[in-house]
Amino acid sequence: MSKTLRDLMPQSVLREALSAAELTGFLPTVTDRAAWSAVSDKDRTALLADAARQAAGEWPVLLAGDFARFHRGGDRSRYENPYFERRRRVVTSALAALLTGDAEWVADVVDGVWLLCDEVTWTVPAHASAAIGRGSALPWPGDRDLDLFCAETGGLLAWVDHLLGPVLDEATRRRIAVEVDRRVLAPFLEVRDWRWLVGFTNNWNPWIHSNVTACALLVERDPVRRAQIVDLVVQGLDVFLDSYPDDGGCDEGASYWTRAGGSVADNLLLLYDATDGALDGFGHPKLRAITAYLPAMHIADRWYVNFADCPAQLADPSAAYPLYRLGVHTDEPSARGHARVIRHRDDPLVPRIPSMLRVVGALLEPGLLVDEQIVDKQNVYLPDTEVVVTRTDKLLLAWKGGHNEESHNHNDVGTFVVAANGVPRVIDLGVGTYTRQTFSADRYQIFTMQSDYHNLPRINGFAQRPGREFRATGMTAEGADLARAYPEEAGIRSWHRRLVLHDSVEMVELTDTWDLEADPTELVWHLILHGAPTQDANTIIVNDLTIRHDDNLTAVLEPLPLPDPKLADIWGDHVTRVVLTARPQLLRRTGAITLTFA
Repeated sequence: MSKTLRDLMPQSVLREALSAAELTGFLPTVTDRAAWSAVSDKDRTALLADAARQAAGEWPVLLAGDFARFHRGGDRSRYENPYFERRRRVVTSALAALLTGDAEWVADVVDGVWLLCDEVTWTVPAHASAAIGRGSALPWPGDRDLDLFCAETGGLLAWVDHLLGPVLDEATRRRIAVEVDRRVLAPFLEVRDWRWLVGFTNNWNPWIHSNVTACALLVERDPVRRAQIVDLVVQGLDVFLDSYPDDGGCDEGASYWTRAGGSVADNLLLLYDATDGALDGFGHPKLRAITAYLPAMHIADRWYVNFADCPAQLADPSAAYPLYRLGVHTDEPSARGHARVIRHRDDPLVPRIPSMLRVVGALLEPGLLVDEQIVDKQNVYLPDTEVVVTRTDKLLLAWKGGHNEESHNHNDVGTFVVAANGVPRVIDLGVGTYTRQTFSADRYQIFTMQSDYHNLPRINGFAQRPGREFRATGMTAEGADLARAYPEEAGIRSWHRRLVLHDSVEMVELTDTWDLEADPTELVWHLILHGAPTQDANTIIVNDLTIRHDDNLTAVLEPLPLPDPKLADIWGDHVTRVVLTARPQLLRRTGAITLTFA
């Protein structure tokens, strides 16, 4: 079996497949009125209303002072919000032009294109490596920072040029070609030590590569240079896939999968479609497991199993397109079925950070427009990623082992989620709005990153520490030893956590068994609850979930305010942290406690 994309797409085949002066096989352009007239009335009405709302206002302004806020105080949102609003308006106006063919929508797109091309940098402040490196609050003209959103902007303009090219003026098309080459393609060819390529291998790698691929296929006219770029893309994607676990798990979480495994799909379907299947990377041996991951993490509705920086809800119907295409090419029915579920949700088709390929693909792909086919959700144990998901009709249990240097890491080895009737009740909060602190040496001062704000114990006054050495050991589908996730000073010989979902009685049972070096000074367990909990004796009820604990534990319910809008949008203005404290009789060198969730 072929083990790499290079095996599947050797250089000689790649050069031959990309030798045409102009490639075809892409999404239909504005001149294909039959394709655009076939869009459903529901989608057409929603998209045109969305475009009209945005076009009724002024184009967002990007201010130098707002860019500098990140350097001076760590604020990302003041600049990023109008930055993404600009790009989203270009997408929605382009869709309106495609749907209607009306010249006023084309004119709005042209205004947006020129605004984007006039920006000194396409990079957001937090990713402006050149400016950060020299201690500058502002970018310099000519800085080369090929980050996620520089590449995404290049990809957006490449798609605008392809989809609306027949009705764009020559000056706008030339401007697109020049800026895409200057900011994306030339830096990609000439700089080969990008951190996202050689320093780490998370979603940045396939996400950036997917937009480089779009730029190369849609804008680059020189077949030799085009093939050179794509050859480097294939090499770079192999770096990512080589680092990916065989079990297909995404340690960044379900929502990040859409830009990790999902972006691998973007790359592969672009190459496949542009060459009529001559460049086919879908046979990579890891790809079917990667494809099955997102459906396996689905709880119900918009809820997903979430660890690390992953939010607990996914509301982006355009993510259905790469998932569906993966499901087709890898013959994974759970992916095809779940892609239809995502597409049928009543969410705006154009998300805050839109990718034109996905939005148009989700709009036009006929396989996504049929009724969703129910595919039974499976219990999964991902032994490489160390994640377990088990289900009954009414309960879901998900938990993780792993280590504390995962991508977008939280100190959360051994944490778990319990959902009742499709809604998470014992939860992982996820992460708040990104600031400079989020990806700095002070990351673990943020409460959402700390083990004390996950469903984990505090042992002898010690929480978990960050670092790969702080990890679970002896992981199985039912348990793991958490001792090494805590510092040596905690005095833990072993701390075995067992988590089992008993389907016959619809109950999750958690048992912690410990062996310490001496009698502990304190033992405290934390639970984070979503809902309106009540308490009586040894019982806590949160909506339709009943939690029972040992007599040897005292329970205090602490309201935990969530002023951060990113957290509040999902969980409301507060959640509850349960603090379970061991009574004196439990403070022994060896012991055990049991919690049940029914």
